[in-house]
Amino acid sequence: MHIAMFVDYHPASLGGVQTAVAALRRGLEHAGHRVTLFVPPDPAAAPDAATDPDSVALHPLSIPAVNGFAVVAPTRRNAALIDAEFAARGPIDLVHTHTTYGVAIAGMKAARRHRIPLVHTAQSRDDAFIEHTSPAPYPAALALRLLHGRYVPHHRTPRRAGESAAAAHAWQTISGQAQAADRVIAPTRHFADLLLAHGMTRPLTVISNGVDDALLDGRTEAPRADGGPLRLVWCGRLSGEKRLLESLEAVRRTDDCVLDIYGDGELYGAAVGRIVERRLGDRVRLHGRVSQAACLDAMAAADALLFPSTGFDTQGMVLLEATAMGLPVVYCDPDLAESVPAGICTDDPSVDAMAATLGKLVADRSVLTELRAQLAGQADAVRQSRQIARVLEVYRDAGAAVAAASTHPMPRTLAEIPTAPGSVPVLGHSLRALTDAPGFVGSLPALGPIVRVHFGRQTGYVLTTPDLLREVNLSDAEFEREDLREAIADIAGGAVNVLRGPEHRLRRRMISPALRQTRLAEYAEAAADIANAWSAALPADTRVDLMDEAHGLVLDTVSATLFTAEFGDGARREIRDSVPWLLSQVIVRTALPPQLRRLRVIANYRWRSKSRHLRAAVGAVVSEYRRRDEDFNDVVSALIRHTDAETGARLSDDHIIDEAILMLAGGVGSMASLTGWLWHEVSLRPAILEKLYAELDSVVGAENVRPHHLASMPYLKQVVSETIRFWGPWISAANASADLPIGEVTIPAGAAIMFSPYMVQHDPRWFTHPETFDPDRWDAENAADTAKKAMISFGVGRRRCLGDHFALLEIALASAALLSRWRLTPTPGHRVRASNRDFVLSPNALPVSLSRR
Repeated sequence: MHIAMFVDYHPASLGGVQTAVAALRRGLEHAGHRVTLFVPPDPAAAPDAATDPDSVALHPLSIPAVNGFAVVAPTRRNAALIDAEFAARGPIDLVHTHTTYGVAIAGMKAARRHRIPLVHTAQSRDDAFIEHTSPAPYPAALALRLLHGRYVPHHRTPRRAGESAAAAHAWQTISGQAQAADRVIAPTRHFADLLLAHGMTRPLTVISNGVDDALLDGRTEAPRADGGPLRLVWCGRLSGEKRLLESLEAVRRTDDCVLDIYGDGELYGAAVGRIVERRLGDRVRLHGRVSQAACLDAMAAADALLFPSTGFDTQGMVLLEATAMGLPVVYCDPDLAESVPAGICTDDPSVDAMAATLGKLVADRSVLTELRAQLAGQADAVRQSRQIARVLEVYRDAGAAVAAASTHPMPRTLAEIPTAPGSVPVLGHSLRALTDAPGFVGSLPALGPIVRVHFGRQTGYVLTTPDLLREVNLSDAEFEREDLREAIADIAGGAVNVLRGPEHRLRRRMISPALRQTRLAEYAEAAADIANAWSAALPADTRVDLMDEAHGLVLDTVSATLFTAEFGDGARREIRDSVPWLLSQVIVRTALPPQLRRLRVIANYRWRSKSRHLRAAVGAVVSEYRRRDEDFNDVVSALIRHTDAETGARLSDDHIIDEAILMLAGGVGSMASLTGWLWHEVSLRPAILEKLYAELDSVVGAENVRPHHLASMPYLKQVVSETIRFWGPWISAANASADLPIGEVTIPAGAAIMFSPYMVQHDPRWFTHPETFDPDRWDAENAADTAKKAMISFGVGRRRCLGDHFALLEIALASAALLSRWRLTPTPGHRVRASNRDFVLSPNALPVSLSRR
């Protein structure tokens, strides 16, 4: 089994969670399993420090470390890194998280993206940690809860008697992280009971942490020296919740007692100051951070372990280490008794009670002798190897649960349809969708075949399986797009994609002749001419942004196929000036509720102004076409001259303007993005690029690329298909015109019916290793029927994109023209980001250097 563990603390840092995870990792590896750690970087490590090959450091935020730990967020950049590591190191069988912050959230999201089991070990009392370490516990806990809730569903968490408001917010985070897993492990019964009391309902197993067997093997019991002062040892991170300063005061009040402190942390300086101030230098020694083996040696020589934390530790790894060394424990939290087979609990956590307990031990050492006798033979019980079988049983249960739930039952009522997490007042899920579109839609299939989302006041239902999508879109159901129509009314409010019913069917019939195969052949010749001229004019040995080039090339190609006549030059200039910005606004205007959209005064003014100028420029061309009454073998000519055979209807100038702008919007944004992604993906993969070069050299040679060449380039077609799968549109929506039955549930009229090609095409149920860019999945031997049916980038049924064939031709021709002449070298250090300013995610920039082939 290959387990991916996600922890918010670097393994080189000091703490009980780190020690527990390290022991579990080694125990699993010793049992024949493989573990890959995903962690934050070590802020203290030198840049050239050796790294663990089975440890992956995620990208931190550019903010100072908190408590010495680098801060990681579940960003798209980290998701891409995790997916790449999963693909390179895979297959990954299970994700195991141990914390509740950014790294753990990223692990949870990765498990859901890849549809693999998720186990969570609840290790820490974040509520106590925040109250002891934050200067403002309530704002800190509230902020953490709100940030955590953006990514992880939160449920109602009962507030226990005496619990502070800050603690109540922190428990939302603790319980929510556990609830998101398939199976949960708690190291102690008392902490498991706390999880259950705070509303966690996931299957939970209590399994103790363990001490690494390698530390105990071959160790012989060292005799303790008799006589002298009471020798106490204190091990752990020097932070407020561990109550180090209280320990110093208790030792100061106890005569004939010495304390050795092993550890490091933010209280080190305060401890030095307290030792000097209270003149404890001859009784208290600060040893700093030492190895775990050295700490065990110190325990072997001591009389007792002082463990003063209260209300914080869920178990305490040093308690297990003390048991392994036969060392009695003086502790303050009665909940920890289950982890202390032999020890003394103080009457209360106060310094007075600690000092009183230590004083009794000084006066009567026989108590320690009795405790050590009780500890005899207990060392093997805390070995990590004793826990591995139970951990693996939890892993198997999680795997079986995911397998059983891989096909969610269809809901029978609206109430049974789950709602996606992360909704906020007024905006609903708009904020999540606009800031992390891939992550948002990718999380939905794990919730069920239909998932409820909210965009402002609009409720939508996302269909998460291709079979369900086909069932709905191939039925007789009627849909409308009033939200989209209202959002784009100024620019193309009467285009075919926002029409409904008979009007929609008539318009499709009337524009389809412009996209027939005979016309496409003519458009393809024009597209090839433009692509060849563009490629030939690119500068050699100069850095260019291929995303800018893709936009310019596609704009020229689409506008040239719309109107080829020379009097269209002015319109083409207006298209170049206006269309990119207008496209960037469509997704924002559609996602925002109208009441919020109206507040964007400046953007709305620019939108209306550019829309008016663009419609006027295209309208002038249409008027001139009508006046000349000639067929220029382009789209506008076909639209003007067509008469519907069934009704005798013809398109008005306004209709043609709407359709021409729709073709620009649908073609330019999506085609430019997909073309750019293809160039980006192949530039990162030399093996794919070399196969393309070989195919181009064999078929095209030194000639210009022509449309007929494409039939002899199957590998290029596979690369195009894989690009369209990998970067399909992230959302598409239409409103049900009437109540829509789907199985036993009825979606009310007016609700948005949504689907996401990106989501479906990244689902491992339909595509093996979906996060791997693999053109070979489309060759004749590998292309499965299930994958073909799950390719829905161009839609399904009556609303399938009419321009899909031309889009494929244009992307292939542009890529062949570029790669037949040029080698691509991506700019080192540049990080390509995916922007969701369109329904197809777009690369922000693609800087490369071009060299002639």
